[in-house]
Amino acid sequence: MRSPILNLKSKISNIPKKPGVYRFLDKDGGVIYIGKAKNLRSRVGQYFNGSDERPQIPFLVEEAADFGYTVVNNELESLYLENTLIKQYLPKYNILLRDDKNYAFIKIDYSTEIPQIGYARKVEQKNQDPRTKNQTRLASTASRGRTNSKIQKPNSTTYNLQPTIYFGPYTAVYKIRNTLHLMRKIFPYCSALKVSGKPCFHYHLHRCPGVCIGKISLDDYRLYLKKIEDFLAGNNGKIMKQLKNEMKLAAAKKLFEKAARVRDQLNALALLEERQSVILAKRVDWDIVSLASSDGYSCVNLFKIRGGKMRDKENFVYELTSPSLSLKKERNTAVIPLLSKEGLGEVMQKFLEQYYLEASDIPKIIYTQTPTTNAKIVQDIIRARIKNKAEIILPQKGKPAELVKLGVTNAQEYLSKWLSDQAGHLDKINQALQGLKDVLKLADIPRRIECYDISNIQGTNAVGSMVVFKDGLPAKSEYRKFKIRGKTTPDDFAMMKEMLARRLSRSEYDGKNQESRSKNQPNLKSKILNSSRLARAEADLKSFWPLPDLIVIDGGKGQLNAALEALRKCQISNFKFQIIGLAKRIEEIFLPNNPEPIILSHDDPALQLLQRLRDEAHRFGITFHRQLRSKQAVKSALDDIPGIGPKTKKLLKQKLGTVADIRKASTDELAKIVGEKLAQTIKQNL
Repeated sequence: MRSPILNLKSKISNIPKKPGVYRFLDKDGGVIYIGKAKNLRSRVGQYFNGSDERPQIPFLVEEAADFGYTVVNNELESLYLENTLIKQYLPKYNILLRDDKNYAFIKIDYSTEIPQIGYARKVEQKNQDPRTKNQTRLASTASRGRTNSKIQKPNSTTYNLQPTIYFGPYTAVYKIRNTLHLMRKIFPYCSALKVSGKPCFHYHLHRCPGVCIGKISLDDYRLYLKKIEDFLAGNNGKIMKQLKNEMKLAAAKKLFEKAARVRDQLNALALLEERQSVILAKRVDWDIVSLASSDGYSCVNLFKIRGGKMRDKENFVYELTSPSLSLKKERNTAVIPLLSKEGLGEVMQKFLEQYYLEASDIPKIIYTQTPTTNAKIVQDIIRARIKNKAEIILPQKGKPAELVKLGVTNAQEYLSKWLSDQAGHLDKINQALQGLKDVLKLADIPRRIECYDISNIQGTNAVGSMVVFKDGLPAKSEYRKFKIRGKTTPDDFAMMKEMLARRLSRSEYDGKNQESRSKNQPNLKSKILNSSRLARAEADLKSFWPLPDLIVIDGGKGQLNAALEALRKCQISNFKFQIIGLAKRIEEIFLPNNPEPIILSHDDPALQLLQRLRDEAHRFGITFHRQLRSKQAVKSALDDIPGIGPKTKKLLKQKLGTVADIRKASTDELAKIVGEKLAQTIKQNL
């Protein structure tokens, strides 16, 4: 039998000599490494011919059972795809940002009648890719509704064609909230989606300029938003100069109220400028990137110097799963809390690629603590995004070198605190899992726990939610929601039974002895993984959900019995996982075939973990339920008429108005819009 390595070597000759992204897979089909290449055949071949001397390569090659690849047009495209796939699969041999939610952005969305300011977890791809800049125009528009005829409405093309603008990334949403709160005090902005006769909530607090009720025009409001864009971009000097001119002009025209408003904005900006630390006498724009590492993690510290002042500081934590990035030991010393040069270069490269792919504010000079592994690709990213060249410099002396050193100190302090917080959190989780094992008399600690909840109002829009915790932490990518099909009247027991039956039908467990089945029949996963089509294999594997170690049902004996009935319906008996019910009244824990509930102290970590599960299932389910209710609430009578789709419905409302107006229209009037046949259908059904 040929070795896996020989099998992989034999496939290399079939790889094209084109740019793309490659992925190594383990024996179970899991993605363990993702990389990019100018020449796919040459790059993958380096893993087997010894030319790639990175320390993790022997570990990677030994574990790899197969590989796949995707061809793209150029190296920059391969970087975008690599970045997306790493976030999707989280491969063990790639450097991983510990929490992808660390990236958050302030967002100005121009697709609505009144542009909206808020935050987003990620930049939409069509706005992110510099090669598709012309495709960032937002075609969709918000429903305008009816407005006061005296209020100026915008030309429809005015806001349809403006792209959404992002500022960031920020490492925490609370930073964004603080920034928006401060910004609203200086530059009030509107929270309404469209112009109407009703003011938004913030207008009453003097935190909206009144565009929602026509106090200022939409065109003037969009010009006003340019000041907000400059503020978020750090161009305070430009804003202050503009405001001074506006104040003088308003005073000259004896518009003293407006002049006073502008004066207050100027004073607030001046106070903000004074609070920022002056780093340099020169008005330079720099990014200073430094690193520290410990216990399998690395922290990046980023200083943003703008106009010679320290404008911001951000920290990003990376998990170092690759063997090449493990910490080194030296004789007669403890573990050194620093990476090897190769490891530092890899982390620096990964950070610069990820950060400048999405950053909105990029200077022309970036000082780094250590050389990158491929500075050119980072410069290509920046050139493609801002049309300017950026220098990546390793400082040797002077103020830049001092700032890099200060950044290392900040990174070490942040990482030390982060690790301490993580350790305390993980200790409590492990204590809770051990407590569940003891209380429920489980054979092993429950690594995968699933919790189920039902949400409905008198049986309408009923939904079920399934949340998954792995090792005591939410695994949100494995959450599932169910539309209840079998009941339209209130019956939580029947709904729970339906949801559990549908969930368990997605498991490989068929009610028979799994061990004997696996011996006598080819394993389904093996069949799938032998397929030459990776995409089909991944899709087939995702259709099966692994069985949990513990199932938690939100409810008491009735809901628990419904769940047990679902197990019997799926012919699952002698199941190895435990199933319990958690009642809300006094947090009783019900077990099968046990009339007496278990009652734990409210400060017991095991009970607190179950409560977090139950509350998360309720939150996830009620969110889906509200979405369905909202859709139901806006359902139109036109939706039930055969032959009328979304476009026809929109056309009718634009031409005639409300459903009542359409009902009053004659057949001839309708025929001019939708044709005679459909006009007759509308008159018959409406």
